[in-house]
Amino acid sequence: MSLAERILSVVWLGAATLMFAASLGMPDASVRVFLDNASWSLAFWLSAYWAWRGWVQAPPGQRTVHTGLLVFALLVAVGQMVWNLQVALDWNPFPTPADAFFLLGGPLLAATVIRATFTRLSRDRAYPAALDFGGAVLAALAFTLVVYLPAEGVRSLAVGAVLVLYPAGFLTAAGVTALAIPTVGVRVTRSHLLVLAGLLGYGLSWMHWNLMVIGGQLQSGMWFNASFSLSAVALGWGARWLGFDTAEDADFRRRCDRVMNYVPLVSMTLAAITLVLLFLAPEGRAGVQALILACCLLVLLLAALRQTIVVSLLNRLRTAEAAVLRNEEELYRVAHFDALTGLPNRRYFEDALERAVAEAARHTQGANRRVALMLIDLDHFKSVNETYGHRVGDALLSEVGQRITQLLAGQGLVSRLANDQFTVMLLRPASRTDLAQLAATLLEGLAQPWELSEVGAQYMGASLGISLFPDDSANSVELVRHAHSALHAAKSAARGSYRFYIEEFTEVTRSRLELRRRLHSALERGEFTLVYQPQLDQQRHTVGAEALLRWSVDGKAVPPDEFIPLAEEGGLIVPIGLWVFEAACQQVAQWRAGGWQVPVISVNVSTIQMREPGFAQALLALTARHGVPPAGLVLEITESQLLDESLYGIALDLKNAGFGLSIDDFGTGHSSLIKLRRLPVGELKIDKIFVRDIVHDVNDREICATVNALARTLGLEVVAEGVETQEQFDLLVRMGCQRFQGWLFAPALTPALLAERWLQRVEAGEAATASSVAPDGA
Repeated sequence: MSLAERILSVVWLGAATLMFAASLGMPDASVRVFLDNASWSLAFWLSAYWAWRGWVQAPPGQRTVHTGLLVFALLVAVGQMVWNLQVALDWNPFPTPADAFFLLGGPLLAATVIRATFTRLSRDRAYPAALDFGGAVLAALAFTLVVYLPAEGVRSLAVGAVLVLYPAGFLTAAGVTALAIPTVGVRVTRSHLLVLAGLLGYGLSWMHWNLMVIGGQLQSGMWFNASFSLSAVALGWGARWLGFDTAEDADFRRRCDRVMNYVPLVSMTLAAITLVLLFLAPEGRAGVQALILACCLLVLLLAALRQTIVVSLLNRLRTAEAAVLRNEEELYRVAHFDALTGLPNRRYFEDALERAVAEAARHTQGANRRVALMLIDLDHFKSVNETYGHRVGDALLSEVGQRITQLLAGQGLVSRLANDQFTVMLLRPASRTDLAQLAATLLEGLAQPWELSEVGAQYMGASLGISLFPDDSANSVELVRHAHSALHAAKSAARGSYRFYIEEFTEVTRSRLELRRRLHSALERGEFTLVYQPQLDQQRHTVGAEALLRWSVDGKAVPPDEFIPLAEEGGLIVPIGLWVFEAACQQVAQWRAGGWQVPVISVNVSTIQMREPGFAQALLALTARHGVPPAGLVLEITESQLLDESLYGIALDLKNAGFGLSIDDFGTGHSSLIKLRRLPVGELKIDKIFVRDIVHDVNDREICATVNALARTLGLEVVAEGVETQEQFDLLVRMGCQRFQGWLFAPALTPALLAERWLQRVEAGEAATASSVAPDGA
């Protein structure tokens, strides 16, 4: 709050307080009336001013709630001005024209809070929440009416309507606001409590005021009159600082859901108490009794309907979950096991290796820290395929998998890594000597003749490379890389042999430390650049481009898979990610200024960035600064990140802000189809690991076809990454894939080259009518 606003608020509040204090001791009744009205007017307009300040500073995602609070405060303030005019004219009927303004505020505020709440809920949660809102509000209203309305009745229908509408309006607004907090998962702050206190204060004050008017007990210059001003100050001050951010803590969200599960029980209990009080009340309020009874019956009906819907939803979810589990088991088998040999495939192996290394890293000493990796490559397997055909080669690979498994006798995990490469992962190996003996046993067993139908006995050996964690490698990626290095050494020295990786990894560690140090100043030095890889449709028209980050140190390019993890570990991914997003926006603006038609640009986003407070607002500010519409940008989020429940609200905020959302590397995580169905995304990107061997690998082909079919069912577009051959492209087109990117079309290009080769000029005064066509030979 600025100094000027503080001074204005203090002076304003002080004037209202002085007016009220002066009215208490003033002997002249007309002067007391004037001072009361002046105090109320100042308090109500101060409340409206604070609500306006809160509305101005509210982020776009919270503007709806603040709009309702502002309109509510303004209606109360305007109603007070109308009341002042009636007092000046000495015309004070009951009900009065001022009541119309006072009564409008509550329903309008309740409507805006309901709208802000239900836009954040999925359809499955919206129906039970609507029934909870209706039942709770009706129960509170019925209970209030039975203890509030005068037993002797009212003199006219208009008076009765006003008496009912005051609690109905204010208590509805208070009840809806209170229920919205756990429904959405908002952490309660002092601002929320002040707003609720203000709404309840308004409702109770006006209810008592109306009763005093009917009973002829109303007096000016009494302490009760301060309740209106206090309610106004509480509501206005709460609206000034109110936040409506969804909490990211999954445990807190679950606690909120448990609270909402008790709402129907509380509503029914309150309705039952109300019915008891209604039958105990004296006669004389037949019309009102009917209204209260109707409210109670509706509460019970809504509670029963809510439970029916919940039970039905649970039954549907159980049925769907059972079907999903069956489909997931099949999809998991296809995705993680080799169709030819039945062994775990590359994806299964990489996941298992990563888990094993992570588990070993938690131990501090001894053999428990070790993970050994053996990489086996068949010698001269290519000649078998060329001589006897792939059918014989496939039979040989199947036999190799069975023989390795038999030779190991359950000592390790056997996987088929690639065409003729197999891996063996061993946990807690006793020593290098034992590993050498096992390697010799495997090579001796694989060197025995192979009895293949139609071709007779064949002799074919293998080579083997061995790497250990943590002796040789700092992580699973290095473990695989060093095993490849050892295998290469074995094949180079003498086929049919094995080699350990013996190079010290100290130099690798030093290199990582140096990269981490240089990374801290990379932004300031301007060492980052963006390149763009075009995305094409089935006709090879440009429909998008992915912005890719590149880093050069002393003129040497550093691979992204080396410096991106370092940036995430050191917390530098947040400023780097914002720089990438702003650079992409700036480049889009430059292209448009240069007369180029710009397709949709995809930008990768990290989970660490998404968890930053105000992330969506920061992106919107950058798009506004460079004049780029959010719809022209797609945020790529990896599958495992987007399936995190705590990020669902953030992803929904990004979608509501206008950005497109894409699931990157789809298929590499463990998706739940129920979760996938409710994600606010419009695109799936098939990971290049599945596209790479799609022509020769049945598993990868089935995975890609399954993903395309799933995307069509969910109404999503599919982008295939890593398309490198015409055969891959043709297969993907037949599967129904809509968009493609890869070296078959173009590598990542500088902005100038992308515009020159892949973008289309916009004719003066005309919108571009088509995307660019890929040039021949690209």
